[in-house]
Amino acid sequence: MSQLRNHLRVLTALVMALTILVCAVPASIFAESSDTAEALEVVSSYPYTTTTKVKVNLRASRSTRSTLLKKIPAKTQITVKAVKGSWAEVEYKKYSGYVKTDYIVLKEVKKIKVTPTPTPAPTLSPEEDAGGYQVLQKGDKGAKVTALQEALIELGFLKGKADGNFGGGTEKAVIAFQQANDYPATGIMDANIQAFLFSGNVKNAKGEKTNTKTLSPVDGVSMKKGNTGTQVTQLQTELIRLGYLKAKASGTYDADTISAVRAFQKKNGLTANGTADKATQDLLFSGTALDAATTATPSPSPTPKPTATPSPTPEIPSQTLRSGDKGSDVKILQKRLKALKYYVGTIDGRMDQETVKALKNFQKAHGLTDDGVAGKATYAILFSDAALVKGTTPTPEATETPAPETNETTETAAAASQNWPTLRRNDSGENVAQLQEALIQLGYLTGKADGNYGAGTVSAVKEFQKANGLTEDGTAGEETQKVLFGGKAKAKAKATATTTPKATATPEPDSDILKIGSKGTDVKTLQNKLIELGYLSGKADGVYGSKTAEAVKAFQRASKLTADGVAGAKTISKLEGTSKSGTTTTAAATTTTASTASASTKVSAGSVQYSSWYDTVKAVAKKYPYATVYDYSTGISWQIHIFSVGAHADYEPVTANDTAKMLKAFGGNTWNPKSVWVKFSNGSVYLGSTHSMPHDVQHNRDNNFEGHSCLHFPRTQAQVEAIGPYATKHQEVEDAGWATTQKLK
Repeated sequence: MSQLRNHLRVLTALVMALTILVCAVPASIFAESSDTAEALEVVSSYPYTTTTKVKVNLRASRSTRSTLLKKIPAKTQITVKAVKGSWAEVEYKKYSGYVKTDYIVLKEVKKIKVTPTPTPAPTLSPEEDAGGYQVLQKGDKGAKVTALQEALIELGFLKGKADGNFGGGTEKAVIAFQQANDYPATGIMDANIQAFLFSGNVKNAKGEKTNTKTLSPVDGVSMKKGNTGTQVTQLQTELIRLGYLKAKASGTYDADTISAVRAFQKKNGLTANGTADKATQDLLFSGTALDAATTATPSPSPTPKPTATPSPTPEIPSQTLRSGDKGSDVKILQKRLKALKYYVGTIDGRMDQETVKALKNFQKAHGLTDDGVAGKATYAILFSDAALVKGTTPTPEATETPAPETNETTETAAAASQNWPTLRRNDSGENVAQLQEALIQLGYLTGKADGNYGAGTVSAVKEFQKANGLTEDGTAGEETQKVLFGGKAKAKAKATATTTPKATATPEPDSDILKIGSKGTDVKTLQNKLIELGYLSGKADGVYGSKTAEAVKAFQRASKLTADGVAGAKTISKLEGTSKSGTTTTAAATTTTASTASASTKVSAGSVQYSSWYDTVKAVAKKYPYATVYDYSTGISWQIHIFSVGAHADYEPVTANDTAKMLKAFGGNTWNPKSVWVKFSNGSVYLGSTHSMPHDVQHNRDNNFEGHSCLHFPRTQAQVEAIGPYATKHQEVEDAGWATTQKLK
């Protein structure tokens, strides 16, 4: 029994000990496993800031045997740069080293997908949108040049009166404006610079910041108080005609004009706010607007009795039209093409692909060069009785014995309201190109219309004049051009075995003038000098092409000569007298042209930046429009000129050689985007994406690329989704390209 009692005492003692032990265990031991460890704070990337738990040793490497750099106190702030295994790379004050992860408060590094709330892609006004402008340069004419000149006069860069002709004086004024506003001094107003001129905070000739009051010439611009320019004058003139404005047309949108516009808007059922927006302007010039004396519901006019009246002389566009042009001249063209059943689209004043295609079909049907460019030679037939309805052919009666009245009507239609400036040797520009096109079509000139009135053109004009009974002086005056463009010109007789060689086969005798098309030792000497001074890259091949012309222009601008790209006696003399260490060389190094852009195509992955289009790259593209595109997957690079920026950049390859390189990189024309590196002429390099499919607007006619291409740069997901699937595709390509670029570093 005593033994049993002893066993019970031992058992009781064991139970009491076990009870004490169980009570001493923390309650957390019985909790769910998810609560056993404290959740780590999540951060998106290294480095991050944290603290030490206890005093910890900072080591020189990941080893407890490595040099002890510092003892970091407990609860002290440190920066964690990376974690590998049980060691963390950290910074503490001026020290960098490694600590054991057990002794610091770790955080979980995890990429956090954040839905961005960025500033949306800006909605541009018509003045700010570079897509509405066309490139303007020496030789151009028309209303857009007039508006440019008025703005330059307002800002003090140009003196005199705006005449709509982009000559040497306008070119100098443009260069002065560009220099004052930190743009490359090219003398060419591309779309970006015009958008800045008419909408930005520009510097005038005195260096003062100001906003241009001259109205932008693009479609859809609203006229407001203080605006000036020819367009304001035209608006005022129409308001005076309709009886709303009693004052004279001053060309300034003043208080009287605002009151007149408000009265017009009220009478015609528009919002009467005094601002001449697009709707107001369209109605005002429509021919159907109510005048000030007419009631709002006029009684219908009685049907007039039909009377035999002669057909009115057709309205003819005042300027050459190309793909991308807009305005009233395009509407006139579209109406005529629609009447002849070549065009079936909307009369919207936009020279789009449909309009260009219709024009090409008309030109082809009438034996014209089917280039889709509407100039004098095309207008001469398009707006005459000789124009054929699509699908028809001329009847024998209409072509064999035309009545005298028909001849007179045809000539009037072709020549009415045309200005025939006298063209002579050494002239250049659009008018010369149109003259050459007509001579080529009639067989008097061969080759391409380059816009330069050289010896070949002189000979062709003389031959044309002789064949058509005109004075053989080689100068294209009014009488010569009337015959040439009037539909009655005689084509050159077909060559026989004894026929003299064509005019263009004779080399130009002016050996002291070198220009595009020139060849030989003199050109090679010129090129070597340009290469020596840094204006031209590559080898001297003795052929005066577009790159040589651009290099000559850069030298001329640096030497304060007329920058026309033609190497005459003054240019050659100045060039020969310039040493490699002279001031001209310095100018060449800072001039942003196609040739300086092509000076270096070597790009390292380490120099490439992934930057936002809206925040960073857009401003660079506007200021440095010449760039090198580098396809790192093939090693091929080509030079481009960016002429417009909006949601992305629009560009053209600079030369035919650049186009060939681009097509080689892409394997042909394709809309499929490719990730590329883009090096601007200021040396900055950004990751972007582009395609090789030419479309829409074309300014450069010598690069074998019939249109332009698009260059995209990184944007936020919200921004690309707002633009559409194609922008999203570019963004995906850019992100993949950035990952590849990181591996190439």
